[in-house]
Amino acid sequence: MAWGPHATEGQRRKWAGRPPAPGYRTNVALATRIRVISCPPGEAPLSVRLAWVGLELPLDPRRAGRQLAMTSGVLSSPREWWRQIVGLVTGRYGVQTGYAVNARDAVDLLQAKDPTAAAWWREHCGHMLDGKRWFLFPTAGCEERP
Repeated sequence: MAWGPHATEGQRRKWAGRPPAPGYRTNVALATRIRVISCPPGEAPLSVRLAWVGLELPLDPRRAGRQLAMTSGVLSSPREWWRQIVGLVTGRYGVQTGYAVNARDAVDLLQAKDPTAAAWWREHCGHMLDGKRWFLFPTAGCEERP
């Protein structure tokens, strides 16, 4: 049970070799994809955000599973590095739990479902579509897929 750095040798010996409790999941594979099941929050217009619902998006293997990340708005986030530093110091960023999806890949997939929504992202947030930025979809609004 207590396998952290504070576990005593006796605790380690007591639990060594015992099978996990019934219902305890071991060797659970991380999700490789998510399906968006509810409208994500954000600064994009409602119709653009609703276009994500039902879409299945790939997760980067290096970022598979839920992530705890600092977030900012897609329109209001500072673009210059020095403004980003000021935002860190002044508490302008929020902390959210969600699934990180490459922004460019996500918008490319959105193009097939809703070209108008994808065009909005390209017009208003083109700076985020360089392949190095990520959209964070909230955990509660997504369903993990194998």
